Amino acid sequence: MPGFTSADELLNEFATELRQHTYGISSFTQPKVTLSPLRAESVVTLLDGAAVRVELSGRGYAALAINQANVVPGNQANVVPSEAFELLTGLLMAVSPEFQRAMHSHLYSKLLALSDSEPAPEPSGSDPRDAKAKAKYEPEAFRDSIFQLIENVDPTDDSKFTSVLDTAGNTLDYRRYGDSFFELFVTGGLIAPGGIINYDEEYGKFPFSLFVLASGDDPLAGAKRWGGLIVKLTRRYKYLERMFAESTEHILKHIHRYTEDENKMLAIGVGVLVTDAFLTLEPLKALQEDHLTKDGLALRFLTDMLRVFLMNNDINQLHKSLVRAKVGRLTEFFPPNKRDEDCFARHFEAEDMPVLIELHTATLTLARRNEFVDEVSSILRDAKEEDIDDDEEAEQIQATNLKVARAAKAAMRANKWEQHDTVSLAWDGIMNAVNWSYKSEQFEAQALVQIKRHSPVLEMLTTEPKSEISLLKHVQLYAYNEPRLTKYFGRIVLELYNTDVLSDSAIIFWATKGAKPEGKSGFLKQTEALVRKLEAMEDEDDSEDEE
Repeated sequence: MPGFTSADELLNEFATELRQHTYGISSFTQPKVTLSPLRAESVVTLLDGAAVRVELSGRGYAALAINQANVVPGNQANVVPSEAFELLTGLLMAVSPEFQRAMHSHLYSKLLALSDSEPAPEPSGSDPRDAKAKAKYEPEAFRDSIFQLIENVDPTDDSKFTSVLDTAGNTLDYRRYGDSFFELFVTGGLIAPGGIINYDEEYGKFPFSLFVLASGDDPLAGAKRWGGLIVKLTRRYKYLERMFAESTEHILKHIHRYTEDENKMLAIGVGVLVTDAFLTLEPLKALQEDHLTKDGLALRFLTDMLRVFLMNNDINQLHKSLVRAKVGRLTEFFPPNKRDEDCFARHFEAEDMPVLIELHTATLTLARRNEFVDEVSSILRDAKEEDIDDDEEAEQIQATNLKVARAAKAAMRANKWEQHDTVSLAWDGIMNAVNWSYKSEQFEAQALVQIKRHSPVLEMLTTEPKSEISLLKHVQLYAYNEPRLTKYFGRIVLELYNTDVLSDSAIIFWATKGAKPEGKSGFLKQTEALVRKLEAMEDEDDSEDEE
């Protein structure tokens, strides 16, 4: 990759690349530039919840660290590659298996779109007036053609119905009339401007539509039958899958025009297709418009849809689906004056859906934890960028530590966190603020300097034995997941001991009883000499006490 000559050039390159990869990432922060050396950094949140610090410099794209606190359980682990990549795509593929899958799906969709957009050749000698007539858009005529095709099909014969429409795809322009096709299949008619459903004057409602099949005593059974028809009809004409997702969003925009029963059937039908992985949750974003949320219509729809989804999926799968679809927080479907935690809890308690309250609480907790980590990192980075003399450095570090300590105490009060909760987050914020060198031989020195500078913050948060053990276990996991620091774990523990963050009893307890399985044998070997020394010192103290 060529070197960058200006900060503007670097920022433009980074921002463009990030925007081009939104199909495989959940969000990203505005890139922040450092002039010496010239580099930019952004925190990229992956679809599985992991937050990756991505850097762009003259050597390419590199991953500095990964915060995996929000990763959905069961996902393949993300890794931090040691090398830089010329393209952001290459880096994200190396980091995340989930991104790889999203990219392959994205490429497939683009290829499909290209194949769909190829115009059919005009037959030689054709009359231009015929071509113009064919170009006329007539959804009503298309609807009538569908009704005529199924006129003699028994409404209970799903196999005959799908066979007829499958064959009709050779003559009817499904691609052009995709919206009309699915409006008919969902509502039983065509949706006019403004959201009013127009039914055929001669035939009435389409007999195989969702609003017909799910209108009986068992709406769920009818919706499942309807969902099976949709899947079968799109199996041959794959472009209809993409068109169905777009049509669903259009149909959902008009729920204020449908009856209460129709909205319930629509919610159940969407829930069935999302459960079957035929449809994502992305069309639900259409419900976040003010005119749909203010009177509770969007919330009622969301509740009915989630009830169906959770019949066959757990809360982790729901969280993953919401992240992938970039739906945002569920409170955004509530009326604007009811988007607080109490209203959320009361609603889903009344609906007997406590798992959604648990998910919401966990999501808020993770968001607040990440906010605190980011706040600590920002405080330390901003302090580093200040131009000060060497004589003033000690005073600046002391002032910065005091600022972080105040932020930690404020977060503990606001979120009712204990010391052992907060110290691990403070550690993440401190280490995330390191501007890691490109040279691996400097990683150890950088980590130890950072710990020494900001050990007063960690010391303040480890005044209890439980907090010390919690921090040491967290540092173990951090070193296990951060390749830069894995082989320096022993030196890090020694530095934490020398700076009075960790006591000898905490280190001995961790080594004998408290170490986590991740990297345990290697880390115990790195700390073996220190542990032996501490145990010997403890034995000497015991002997002196006995004397």
